[in-house]
Amino acid sequence: MSQHYKNFLSLLERWPLDKSKVGRDLGQYLRDQLKAVLGSSNIIAVKDDRLNGQFRALENIVNDVHAKKYPRTLSSTATGLSGEQCREVLSTEFLQILQNKQSSKKEE
Repeated sequence: MSQHYKNFLSLLERWPLDKSKVGRDLGQYLRDQLKAVLGSSNIIAVKDDRLNGQFRALENIVNDVHAKKYPRTLSSTATGLSGEQCREVLSTEFLQILQNKQSSKKEE
């Protein structure tokens, strides 16, 4: 089982953390899940084939396998915002500002 832990650990080292999404970052969630699943005493209940499948799926995401196989031809989004603008809008800081504005409107 330690080989699974080493594989996932090396994979997650390549997975970026998004500091703008504190408490909501997928990379941090995956790290926490790794600790919970592979660090628990009931690791015997986890099947090797299931872990291998999950590892391959996450590895495909980290290596951008599908993004390279099916490249985007357009740079537009459904919102009309750029990728960087979308990241800013989804940041924890922006969501807190938006929430504060909504709560101040309710108080009026």
